[in-house]
Amino acid sequence: MPTVTINDVEMEARPGERLLDIGRRHGAHMGFVCNGTGFCQTCKVKVLAGSESLNPPTELEKNWIPEQRLQEGWRLGCQAAVRGRGPITVLTNAELLRRQTFAVINPPAGTNALSNAAALLANMGQQSIDQITGYPFNLLNAVSRIGLGRLLNPWQSVEQFSRWIADFGKVVETTLNAPVPPPPRDPLDRVRAAAAEVRRASEAG
Repeated sequence: MPTVTINDVEMEARPGERLLDIGRRHGAHMGFVCNGTGFCQTCKVKVLAGSESLNPPTELEKNWIPEQRLQEGWRLGCQAAVRGRGPITVLTNAELLRRQTFAVINPPAGTNALSNAAALLANMGQQSIDQITGYPFNLLNAVSRIGLGRLLNPWQSVEQFSRWIADFGKVVETTLNAPVPPPPRDPLDRVRAAAAEVRRASEAG
């Protein structure tokens, strides 16, 4: 069975399954505002490894994601599906923004809030530019492919809406229960922590 790692968490997947469905089933931190119709783009992910085990980018993805960004590994989780045995490793855009935000609030050792804020703003700015440069053709093409009815009501049924609510709650719970650990006060803290661990292990032995 293929394995997919989303945001550093390994998950079981089924052949042909979309990354969005895998993430929703496991409560991964990723968006799905439009319920997987490919319109909201909140399920965007960056493929770090295993792109050959996914289907090629769809026309819908090409509407929203510039070619350069596709080459960098960016995909829509609702369009990217498992086609090989994997392993596949991805980082969701939602999680990337979360980590970048935490890095501004509590900078890791060797970094500072200013440089981390610049990286966060650059990411957000690039995503805005990606959409503006393709407008309005990306919007019109997406509407023509999805259909106005599906766009206005992406859930289509009470059952799908109930599942959307349940999955959303699962994502919120998982994200809140996985806080980013505070970074060390200075680089030497890691050395001290490692030395203390070795000392405890030797004493126990």
